[in-house]
Amino acid sequence: MAEKDTTTKTLESYNSVFADIVNCLLFNGEAIINENDLTPADKDSQYKVNGKIKSQERDVSKFWKNTNINIAFIGIENQSAPDELMPMRIMNYDSSVYRNQYKLKKNGKLQKCYPVITLVIYFGKNDWKYGLDLLSCIDTPKVLMPFVNDYKMNFYSIKDMSPEQIEMFKSDFKVIAEFFSALNNGTDYHPSNKKLEYSEEVIDMISVFSGDDRFRDEYNSMSKSEGEIAMCELYDRIMQQGEEKGREEGRAEGRAEGRAEGRAEGRAEGRAEGRAEGRAEGRAEGRAEGRAEGRAEGRAEGRAEGEEKGKIIGVISTLADLVKKGIITVVQAAEQANMSVEEFTRKAGLNT
Repeated sequence: MAEKDTTTKTLESYNSVFADIVNCLLFNGEAIINENDLTPADKDSQYKVNGKIKSQERDVSKFWKNTNINIAFIGIENQSAPDELMPMRIMNYDSSVYRNQYKLKKNGKLQKCYPVITLVIYFGKNDWKYGLDLLSCIDTPKVLMPFVNDYKMNFYSIKDMSPEQIEMFKSDFKVIAEFFSALNNGTDYHPSNKKLEYSEEVIDMISVFSGDDRFRDEYNSMSKSEGEIAMCELYDRIMQQGEEKGREEGRAEGRAEGRAEGRAEGRAEGRAEGRAEGRAEGRAEGRAEGRAEGRAEGRAEGRAEGEEKGKIIGVISTLADLVKKGIITVVQAAEQANMSVEEFTRKAGLNT
């Protein structure tokens, strides 16, 4: 969990990514906030419980400024699992910023107070079944409802974003949204051809959340010589390596089977020809001819069968990996392999 938090915070801390996220989620893609108008805000705040000072830390937070005047305090909180008390937690974060403004204003150190806005971005696969406001967290008698102030949460689930919403992102966060949308919805993943500005941070985040180290390993081999990369290039390389691995395994199996079949056929043909031509000459000539023909035919047939079998094994292996990681479903994998679900599940070694 700590590694997931770190990788997400690192990418979102860049002003260009932060501004892009806020503009897309709050302003429907309109460039209201300029990255040059953002400055880091203090993520830590303190509060007192039973006479003891406690601290709490936001994921990412920034001031939106006009010259030296704060227009707003904006925070982003990332969630990979549903939290029933999330609205209460967000209210606590926001209230700590307002409390600090109150102290500064009272002491004449703040000219104008500014609003506090927090965005909650949910990367999880399971539906968020909890409420999005304070009243959903507390058991309030009906008679008191008119007097209890509510506090809503600005909530955004990557899984539920439409393709049109994802397309609005201009920064590297678009690649993140595309990946998690496909991963969490079990749909085919079609990576963007956008060149990554913060490639290392994006690949780290995808590797950590998906649990698939092939992204990071392949990126490390590419980035040393190829400079800026696009996610589609990286994904194609990963799929290609899976097929090549399958072919190599198939060739090895095919060679072994071909040799065995060639020897057997050679011996059989040699004996038949040897008996017909004479035991003495037949044995010698039959063995030689039979072995030669058997090896040649066996190798040819073995290679052909091995390469074909290798391609199939490679495709099944790659698709099985994607199913295990939740990127595609068993049904989608079976369709791509031109097999029934039962045949694919059996050959891929998956439990139904």
